[in-house]
Amino acid sequence: MRIVIGSITAVLLLLLQNSNAEIPGCDFFDTVDISKAQRFSNGSYLYEGLLIPAHLTAKYDYKLLADDSKEKVASHVRGCACHLRPCIRFCCPQYQKMNMSVCYGDMSEDELNKHDPFVNVTLSDGSVVRRHFKEDLIVQSDLAKPGCPRMYFMNHELPGNKFTLFENGSLLRHWDNAELSKREYCVQHLSFIGDSIRIAPHFCPLSSEHSRTWKTVAIVISMICIVLTISVYLYVKKLRNLHGKCFICYLASLFLGYLFLLLNVWKYSSHFCVTAGFMGYFSVIAAFFWLSVISLTLWNSFSGNSGWLNRFLPDNPFLAYNVYAWGIPLLMTAITYIADQVVDDENLRPRVGVGKKLLDLHYTLFLRLFIIMGLSWSLEIVSFLLSKKQAWAKAFMVADYFNWSQGTIIFVLFVLRPSTLKLLKERGGPINQVLSSFLAEQD
Repeated sequence: MRIVIGSITAVLLLLLQNSNAEIPGCDFFDTVDISKAQRFSNGSYLYEGLLIPAHLTAKYDYKLLADDSKEKVASHVRGCACHLRPCIRFCCPQYQKMNMSVCYGDMSEDELNKHDPFVNVTLSDGSVVRRHFKEDLIVQSDLAKPGCPRMYFMNHELPGNKFTLFENGSLLRHWDNAELSKREYCVQHLSFIGDSIRIAPHFCPLSSEHSRTWKTVAIVISMICIVLTISVYLYVKKLRNLHGKCFICYLASLFLGYLFLLLNVWKYSSHFCVTAGFMGYFSVIAAFFWLSVISLTLWNSFSGNSGWLNRFLPDNPFLAYNVYAWGIPLLMTAITYIADQVVDDENLRPRVGVGKKLLDLHYTLFLRLFIIMGLSWSLEIVSFLLSKKQAWAKAFMVADYFNWSQGTIIFVLFVLRPSTLKLLKERGGPINQVLSSFLAEQD
């Protein structure tokens, strides 16, 4: 009787293992679907020239997603092939190309002939070998894509885009030293400039990155406010003094910085990203220099002992300020570009923001400049330094939105103040009636 019960129990356990079991010690992302592979009488399978023993196979009725949730699918046999041979994790079927995170058609014969099928794989002993994706590796193309609607890709020929693909399937992204598991990235054939087709890694944005829509809204509103502020300063003659002209130049550089940031948000070409990076760098550095010029003009105007400085200024100081505030950022950008091209060490490569009433008025002006110059940029620097630490990165999302809204803040602080509105009212024009009503309500 015990023999019969034991036999029945063994059969039930065997059936259970073959129905919905998981392979012990094998991650789902290390398995491949072997349902169509040749099966031998001992339970082993021959898949892509690789013999997978029975103990490394099992039936699955689900597909594991990138967030470790399970999606119900038809029951099928999977084998732990990646424990026997290095695997390469594709986003799409192995001969398809990807564009803008979308898989489409198999490559043509001409594309197959000119595409580069090799990848560098770093082995456990640290050595690097060149492997054919199909002949030397096990292709995994049925795994769920990383959990984001749009992915970025890496072009290793561009500065700062280096990566390392390890034998165990993980990928090291050099620019932030992040090691991605197969849940977090995939590779696919991609067309590059010059008709070259190569295998490129694709990955999701950092979890701390913001919604592209809300980021766009904040930046566009800020840019509109910058244009309105510049228009007011150009419209009101009393605001077009030396300080006002320097302020307009600062706003222009800030507008350019936001413009390239906005274009970069909606463009995914790596080449455009580099161009936008350098142009954005120039714009932000120019904004800093114009802020220093504004500080100098304010100090020169309100300080009682600035006569010695005026002896060194030319007859047309605004021209000198332009040479300084545009020229030096241009020189710095050129030096940065050259360094980006010639420096081999990635750690050093740049890889591409008098009376009491009068005293109160000037104190308020300096306070406004502190908000623009100090607080926002300090938050930006801290936000960047902590961007790799997910908990802090989420906390500093407010700082990022604050920086993207600088144009709006400037408009409120410098245009919607009563003194500027009164100047607009005195200037006259179609907005005179609106301003009169607004100022009357304020009084």
